[in-house]
Formats: sequence, C-alpha cells, structure tokens
Amino acid sequence: MGAPGLAAPLTPGHPILLPGTHGRFDFIRMDTAKDRVLLGHEANKTLDVFDLKSKRLLKAVPTGTAQDAAVDVAGGNYYVSGNDPGRMVIVNSKTLEVTGEVPLPAATDLIAFDAKRRLVHICNDTAAEEWVIDPETKEVVTTIKFKGRGVEEPAFDPQYKRLFQAVKGANTIAVVDPGDNQVLHAWSLAPDTGPHGIAVVPGGKGLLAACGGELVLLNRATGRIVDRATTAGRVDEMAYDAKLHTAYCASREGKISVLALTADKLTLLGEVQDEPGTGSIVVDPKTHTVWIAFHKGDECFVQPFTPSPL
Repeated sequence: MGAPGLAAPLTPGHPILLPGTHGRFDFIRMDTAKDRVLLGHEANKTLDVFDLKSKRLLKAVPTGTAQDAAVDVAGGNYYVSGNDPGRMVIVNSKTLEVTGEVPLPAATDLIAFDAKRRLVHICNDTAAEEWVIDPETKEVVTTIKFKGRGVEEPAFDPQYKRLFQAVKGANTIAVVDPGDNQVLHAWSLAPDTGPHGIAVVPGGKGLLAACGGELVLLNRATGRIVDRATTAGRVDEMAYDAKLHTAYCASREGKISVLALTADKLTLLGEVQDEPGTGSIVVDPKTHTVWIAFHKGDECFVQPFTPSPL
C-alpha cells in the first residue's frame, strides 16, 4: 500500500516460473549489458540466468551452492560466490558454462567486482573479512580484515576509488582504499544496527544502508549521517534506481519498502506486499522494472513490479 492519498508505489506483475528449480534464493543481480537477471539460487545449487527480453530462464548453471554473482563485462565472465565447499566459481557469460574456480578457506557470501583493477572481492560468511581474488591467476591476492563480526554487502563508488563494506556486527560502514586494500574508516551507523544491503547514489555523495527497520543516508565523502527513514524490518537486499531517485528495500516480512531520495531527504512512499521470506531484489535501470525471486512450495519464480508514475 502507498502513503495515505497516494497510489501504491509499485504494481505487481504475474510471477514467472523458473522450471526445474527448487528452494530458496540468496542474492540477485542485474547484467545490464545482456539484459539479464542473475540469481544466486542457494538451495538449487545453481546460478540461474533469466533473460529479460524473452522472459524465460536461459539456464540454471550448476555452480554448487550459489550465494551471489558479479558481472565482468570486459572479461565476459560471471563470478559466483559458492559454497560446499567455499569457493569462487567462474562462469562464461556467453556460453553459460563453468570455466574455473578458486578454492577458499571458508564459506562465502556477497561479492563485488573491481572493474578498474580486475579483482574480485568476496565476503567471508564466517568472519569479518573478505578475500581479494585475481580471476586470471585464480589466486587470493590478499585478505581484508574488519573490526567486528559479520560482513554484508560491499559496494564500489562509480570511479572505483573507494569500496564501502557493511559490517553488521560492528554496526558500521567500513571504507576501503582498493588501491592498497587498506581500511581507512569505520563509520558508525548508531543508533541503527545490523546493516545489510547498501547502495551508492551516483551523481552525488550519497550512500544508502539498509539497517534494522531503517534506511540510512550517509555522505560517502565524510561518513556523516544525512537522513534516515523507517522501513519494514528484516531487510536483506536493497536496490536503487538512480534515474527515478528511488530505493527499494526487500524485507523478509513480505514487504517491499519504497523510498524517494530528494535533496538529501528520504521519504517513505509506501510498502508493497510480496511473498513472505523474500529478501532478494534488483532494479533494471533501463526499464525501471523491479524484480524479486522467491520459492513457493516446490516451485520457484521471478516477479516483476512496475513503478507508479511520480
């Protein structure tokens, strides 16, 4: 439902079946260059590649337990954070075949690709650290350690000058110089706790962090908290549409919180019902369609949501 007197901020479309797959998802991402949604299908032990033009599943790539994926446009690869055992899996984005993997010493979680230095950052799901991997040599270059326990989403600024890392156990956003992989700052989010999904706001200095029941807006140059707004609880992944200046927070309570960002001010536009337990969300910057992924019984679906006119 939307704010009083306003239309709902998103209109749900029909769920689309992903045939032959089952079980829960973790994180989902956009391959904007190829018009695809990439789904870390944890329980299915695949990277599911969904084509946005044909609205069909191209392939469930057998990667083992898949948590998240990053896109390397120039290299023609998808990098998947995989588990059982912990490893990074390399998938050719043209053939959708697994072409290699890098063993890791513990379970993995979220992932980000540094396109400037051509290095992959993968979060350790068991400790406050992340591995930096060279996908060409298939070696771990270094390990970045953070103060606290548990890391969630990493995000690069548009110029790859800084990496921002949510550290949920410390309730901070850590700032890393990806040139030497040194931690420069640990910005407190107090009184908010448990940061999970984060998003860089292009064209300005904003950084969004989804915490326990609030979305926090920081100045990513100084770490100063600029504004905050209430969301549904248990938000895992979030997405930001830079053209529409709209943030989408996926709550496992069965709601998508929709917020507008205007002149350093966050405004809750409303909450839209989705499938309970869903924590995955992504937005297509070309069409502005919001996508979620969920399982219901023995079947799995992706579902589009269309934003209402502003």
